[in-house]
Amino acid sequence: MATRKNVSKTGDYRQINKIQAEDFGIDISMLIDNIKRSPTERIRRHQIALNIVEKLRKAKHI
Repeated sequence: MATRKNVSKTGDYRQINKIQAEDFGIDISMLIDNIKRSPTERIRRHQIALNIVEKLRKAKHI
């Protein structure tokens, strides 16, 4: 794992951005996993999540 000290020596800005994101509280592992999926799969998963949210909203009003 990159630390601030050895990243600054190597100049790997992707690692610097990763460290900054983690310091801010962002778990980029989920973003990386999502990027690996095809656009079709990302849309399919989004639609599933949207359907669940819509069902929860309807159930709240019952």
